Amino acid sequence: MNEFHKPATAREVAERISAGMLTKETPDVFAENGAYITPFALPGAPARIEGRTAIMEHMRAVASSEAASALELQEVIPTFHEGKDPEVVVMQFKVKGKSRVTGEAFELDSSIGVLRVRGGKIVEWHDYPNIIGGAAASGTLGQLAAMLAQVG
Repeated sequence: MNEFHKPATAREVAERISAGMLTKETPDVFAENGAYITPFALPGAPARIEGRTAIMEHMRAVASSEAASALELQEVIPTFHEGKDPEVVVMQFKVKGKSRVTGEAFELDSSIGVLRVRGGKIVEWHDYPNIIGGAAASGTLGQLAAMLAQVG
């Protein structure tokens, strides 16, 4: 296989995800049978989504949600950690921006993700978003607390 047809590495896929964060666009990087897993999902939210089409629909819904709309991202600062397994990369994201609710500037450690990539496509993404930090930065912590109080 020549260099022009090599599948993207795990790191390159993570970099594509990072590049899409400012525009709130998830690149088409999921395997047909890929899985998106959020072990600490909020009540009522799926902890596991399977299949490329379902994952992309979920990502579009999240990007256009009220919570995401409350944050104006101005800068994404990624950190990538690669280990011995070439299929795996850990991504950490810090974001800077402004709350559209309060008008206040924020800097937030937004998430950690662990990707497993085969053939240039994500077969598993374990995502650990900072939901409380995001709600605090956007000025919507009260709504999150009220939603959680209804569950408990």
